[in-house]
Order: sequence, then structure tokens, then C-alpha cells
Amino acid sequence: MSDLIKLTPPKELDQDACLTIFQHLFRRLAAYRNTVELYALAEYNLSISPEEMKACVRDEFGEEVNRWAHELLKHAWIACHEPGGGKTPILDPLSDTSTSDLPSLPPQKYVTQLLNVVLFLQVTSSKVYSAHTRSFLFSFISLNEDAVSATLKDPKHAVEEAERKTSQAKADYAEKGKTLRRFGIGLGAVAGGVLIGVTGGLAAPLVGAGVSAVFGFLGVGGTAAGLLASGLASSSVVCGALFGVYGSKRSAEMIERYTKEVQDLAILPVREPQQTLAVRLCVTGWLDSPEDEVEALQQLSNALSALIKAQAMKYVKAEIIKRTVFASLWAALSPTAWLKIAQIIDNPWMTAKSLATKAGRVLGMLLHQRILGNRPVTLVGYSLGSVVIFEALQYLASLPPSETADLIEDVYLFGAPVPTDERTWTAARRVVAGRLVNGYGSQDYILAVLSRLSNVSWGVAGLGPVSVKGVENIACDQVDGHLKWRGMIGQCLAQCAAPGIVSTEVEKQLEQRAVKIGQEMDMDEKDADQVLAQKQTLALP
Repeated sequence: MSDLIKLTPPKELDQDACLTIFQHLFRRLAAYRNTVELYALAEYNLSISPEEMKACVRDEFGEEVNRWAHELLKHAWIACHEPGGGKTPILDPLSDTSTSDLPSLPPQKYVTQLLNVVLFLQVTSSKVYSAHTRSFLFSFISLNEDAVSATLKDPKHAVEEAERKTSQAKADYAEKGKTLRRFGIGLGAVAGGVLIGVTGGLAAPLVGAGVSAVFGFLGVGGTAAGLLASGLASSSVVCGALFGVYGSKRSAEMIERYTKEVQDLAILPVREPQQTLAVRLCVTGWLDSPEDEVEALQQLSNALSALIKAQAMKYVKAEIIKRTVFASLWAALSPTAWLKIAQIIDNPWMTAKSLATKAGRVLGMLLHQRILGNRPVTLVGYSLGSVVIFEALQYLASLPPSETADLIEDVYLFGAPVPTDERTWTAARRVVAGRLVNGYGSQDYILAVLSRLSNVSWGVAGLGPVSVKGVENIACDQVDGHLKWRGMIGQCLAQCAAPGIVSTEVEKQLEQRAVKIGQEMDMDEKDADQVLAQKQTLALP
């Protein structure tokens, strides 16, 4: 529910407490800035682009990150009532990043409320919710994004609700009512002047007793009052920028223009669409239900199902149970056995992978066009869905940093059939503001076979760690076959501590999908012995 009180600095914080919060934020922001700049430096060192071009990307990214950091710091300074006075402190390359010598932070609820103000000021002033803003602030403390979103969508109700609460407080505390009237007059001039000067006609409903009385009672004055009032008045413009055009005629035309060669790409809501301040986009690896009418992925699903039932693959699984090492397995399979496997899977896999690569570029274009709005996007994918996302990141990395640095918040890739090449992963790391997670299954024998068929001579991210700074490698040992990703993706996201995971949905996925897939794929020691005893039928040595 919208309520302006939730988006004003808590009056329980004195000047010392505000200064403490600002100091913690300043130093953590310096550390965050330094870290993301190191990602750009790593990309620069590994890039094979001409020196002038790669230096330009590094420098432009640094400038963009520093611009964002100083804007955030300015709004934090204002929200903290400009502790000590003067101008906003400047972040420089030598700024202190240690918080060990600072006083402890005030109670969490007050810190959260104050940073809600910082978020509101940042979003309404720039009309962009940067992925860096969300990644950094949520690493500091959990925020109330619902209050910000509700206030932006219904500022009139936010003021009315806050006014109702302040009216009740005035009745209970007569003395504070005198303070309210004394400060309310001054605030009316400040807030009203900013509203009228910035937004013209939009200002009228919010100027006067409502905003002025609320800000006055809460002790909010000066620059903070002006910016908060301005943000309320421009909320309709901010909402249009934040939530994007997805679902409109314009978005449909944009998608159609970019997807002429990739007819199987669609962006569909999993649940009833909501105007949230951030969005999560999940890309599937294959589809196995009749209602999922995506031809290439349906064919791949059929081929994968046939593959795990093939005698040659049963032998592979049995050998893994006995040997537990892929390297010794390849020598045991004869060319005839490889041919049998290739006849089942080679064409559907390569066709689907080629389409995934094309779809990834299209997704990158759509993200660049802000089809989902000027808000942070989290990307999740498994199997070929990871290919789509990785290609989208490569496309974004090829664009000027000023156009892409604030787009992607977190990325979770599982069972990714992509190389562990440091050059491409450092490029991807730069365009991701928050976490870049590589979830792998070291015993995923199906992906190992598919990679072997694709003549992959380097490491595969879905089978092992990626040795790049800033990439989180999570061993998902419970996934010992590529088809299991679909039934265990929720469990793996929970293992990664991804936010917003609903435990009941994870359990439902495990019961409805994972168990069924496991029954088709799992093999015990006795089954393995029986399969190995039939090796002559596979033309094995």
C-alpha cells in the first residue's frame, strides 16, 4: 500500500545516527565501485580487440560507474540530512573501503526506511532503476520496493494515507502539532515551488496542506523535501519509463522486427503480470509438453528422451557408475557406438543450439531497447536457455557501456553448454551488476556426450567451474544427467540463495517433475552390471 511516511527519513534518527549510516554507505559504495571496475580491467586485459577500442570500453565503463556512484551518494547525503553540512563528499580511487572502525549501524528498520528514501530519490530523479543501484543497496540491507512502486503508481493515495496518520498523531500529541504548523508554512513554499517549477500542471493535486503537513511533521525540510515532492509529482512519467512498453502495440512491433529469423522466441508471463520495480526473465532449455508449441525445442526434448533410452547411453551411464571418470569412458566407446548416439541426437541438438545462439542476440537487442522498462533484469536459464542468455550478454558487452551498464542485475546459468573461455566470461561479468552464477553438474554425462559430439576441445561451463574473478561457481551434484535440470532448477536456485524463491513451488517441482525424470534416468549397481554384460550389442571392444 502506498504511504509517503515509508519514504521519508525516520525522525527517530539523530544527526550522529544519520552520519553513521552515510559513512557505512560511502565506504561500501567505494568497495563496490572498485570491484566492478576490476571486472572491466579484467576484460581489457584479456580482450583481443584493438588497443584503442578496448581502452575506450574500459574508460567509458569506469566513467559510467563513477557517475552512477556519485548520483547515489548525493541522494544518500540528502536523505541523511546532509550530515555536517557542506557539499557531498567525493568518491576517489583512494577512498577508504573498511567499515571496521565505524560505529555500529542503528536498528535495521530505521536504516531500511532511510535507504527507501535514497532509492525513491534515485529512481525519480533519473527515471531509471539501475541494476547497480539495486545490487548495491540490497547488499547493504533489504528494502521495501513495494512501497516505492505503490507510491509511484498512486502518489495521491500515498499523501492521503500519510496525512491521515499525521492527523492522528497531531490529535494525540498537541505539542507536536505546534511544531507541525510552524514548519509546515516554510515547507509549503519549498515543496510547492519545486513542484510547480518542475512539473507544471501535475503539481496542483499535491501542493498544499497534504505534502507540506506530512513533511513538516516528519521533520523533512530543505533539499530533501523539494526532491521528494518533485518525485511525487513526476510519478506518472517515472512509471512510464520504469515499467516499459511490454504488452503494448509498440512492443509487439519491436519483437516482430527483431525475431524474423527466430520464430520460436517469445516472452510470456508465468503468472499475472505485475508492475514491480525489478523483473526476472527465465529461459527454458527445452519443452516437453504439448501446450509448449516451440518446434525446435520440442524436437530436442523428443531426441533427449530417446537418447537416454538408447542402449549406448545406458552403457555410458553404467560406465560412469563403475568408473566415475569421463576421460576413461571415451576410450571404451567404439566409433559404431558413437555413430548410434549421433544418429539420435546430433541434428536436433545442433539445430536447437544454433537457434539458441540467434535467439540470444535477439534477446540482447530487446534488453538494449528496454522492452521490459528501465528497471533491473535478472536472467535465469538452464541448458540451451543458458546459451540464449550468454549470447545476450555477449551482445550487450559489444555495445557502449553507457547504454548497458545499468541493465542486468543478476544472472544464473545452469548446465550451460558454453565454453569456459576467460575472454567471453570476463565480458559477461562486466555487464552484470550483481551476481553471475555458473551452476554445474560434474557428473552430467549427457552434456559430456553432447559436448564430445560437438567437437568441443575446451572446458564446458555446465560441467565444471569457470576460472574468472566474480563468477560464482556452484556445484549442483544432485544433477547427474542433463534432463534433470528442468525438474531441479528451483532446488538449484534455492541452493544459490537466489532471492524470491518460493519453497512450496520448489517442492512441487521436485515432486511433479524431478521424480518422474529420475525414474527414467536413474540406474543402480545391479542395472549397471546388466548393461555392461551386454556390451557386445554396442560393437564395443
